[in-house]
Amino acid sequence: MSRRKADAERTREAILDAAETTFLAQGVSRTTLAHIAEAAGVTRGAIYWHFEDKAAVFDALLERVRIPLDEIVDETIERIGTTPALCLRDIAQRLLSAICHDLPLQRAITIVLHRCEKLEDEHPRICMITQLPKHAEAQVEQLFEQAQVAGNLRADLTPASARRQFHGFLIGVCFDWLQDPQQYALANERDAIVETLMRGLLNQPNP
Repeated sequence: MSRRKADAERTREAILDAAETTFLAQGVSRTTLAHIAEAAGVTRGAIYWHFEDKAAVFDALLERVRIPLDEIVDETIERIGTTPALCLRDIAQRLLSAICHDLPLQRAITIVLHRCEKLEDEHPRICMITQLPKHAEAQVEQLFEQAQVAGNLRADLTPASARRQFHGFLIGVCFDWLQDPQQYALANERDAIVETLMRGLLNQPNP
């Protein structure tokens, strides 16, 4: 990479770092390109060199951060095999662990869940974090289908409704915890939280 390209890439990353900081501090709507430029120590012209507008900055910020949901689901199924309850438990545990320990991901999800005002909730990039990718969604629903065939899915649930509740519960935990990560250690309570989730969706074996 040439020195000029390397400098341009550093400037771009500095702009995104500054956008993350200002979005977290004051929300997406209340942040202007002038705020981002001041925080990054660059001119607004430098921002326009890299990004068309604030929405493009927001897009790029979320693209930097990715939950590898497809990989988590596929690896879990490959490793654990044909026990759907164990697979679902492991997927939930790994997702909450990612929120606890991946700080860039944690900051991005905080912006999406707590710093995007109502008018911006329909931004297409938000689904990158708040929704399951189609592949992971299908795999999770298939696990619930297998649980149903085995007689382990709660009788009043369909695999599709179980998948929606599985996802909604985990998003709710993240929403609550990210309001104030100091309120409790999510990493310490992760297993108990996941156990509560699983007991709500699956029949428990007789002792």
